Amino acid sequence: MFPLKSEIAVIGAGRISYSLVNAVLKSGFKVSLIISKHITSAKKLAVKFKIKNYSSDLSFLSQDIKIFFLAVPDSQISLVAKKISKLRLDFKNSMFIHLSGAEDISALNNLKKKGAHIASFHIMQTFPERKIINLKGSYAAIETNDKKAESFLLKLAKKLGLRPFKINSHKKIAYHIAGVYSSNFLVANQYYIEKLFGETKSGMDYKKVFAPINETTLKNIEENGILNAISGPVVRGDIETIRKHIALLKKQKELSDRRINLNLPLLNYLTQSLTILKVLGEKQRRLTSSQLQIKKLLEEELSKVSKLH
Repeated sequence: MFPLKSEIAVIGAGRISYSLVNAVLKSGFKVSLIISKHITSAKKLAVKFKIKNYSSDLSFLSQDIKIFFLAVPDSQISLVAKKISKLRLDFKNSMFIHLSGAEDISALNNLKKKGAHIASFHIMQTFPERKIINLKGSYAAIETNDKKAESFLLKLAKKLGLRPFKINSHKKIAYHIAGVYSSNFLVANQYYIEKLFGETKSGMDYKKVFAPINETTLKNIEENGILNAISGPVVRGDIETIRKHIALLKKQKELSDRRINLNLPLLNYLTQSLTILKVLGEKQRRLTSSQLQIKKLLEEELSKVSKLH
């Protein structure tokens, strides 16, 4: 019912749309229409990929198009779906797919009520700019209760070089938070690395200095698992080094949020160190006496931070 060569419309011209349209076109699909809230954004995306039709008006959606990707912000999915549901389209022979990792398919219920096939297709990748990202090898979470939509998206994923898997609606928030830890919080930690290393005045590029340990850590996790990839002063039970770390971080006023009187780098250090102890507890079944002392110190310092806040 939905052949892979069906015409496609992309609604939304943000960062992910550039990588998606690029991958879809290179895989032999036809993107017939780009629609964006802002006509300049729609035109920019359309021109880049030589797509003739673009608009800022949803009424330009054509009966000839059967596949619709909603690449709009999460908060706009339901609103856009509701607007589309009021158009004169052959919904029973159409498929609407949103790209959110946090929103489930209920955001498309207005379209489902009209008889449309609905699904979500979330690519676990980061899109910080409109720069084209190579999607091949990335994983894609498919959420749908529709067999025809599932079949189409599995075939599409294979064609795009993605690794698809099914996900239940009620599991999506946990899945999306995991993605935040994997990407966004990694960036946040790199920010602290850059700022703290800058204090050494070594003249070295922090990215070059810490790239080998980053790569080795990820390799250890992949090859040996999380429980066997941890090291450092918490693991060794080196409480004096932990004390020195805490003392320095208490002085990092420029990294604190003065508006809410919260020492963010210290809070980050304390919570992540406690997480390492949790990992150690799973690995060792019980913490050593020195690790327990560190745990007590971290909890006391965390309590102080909380009281200040």
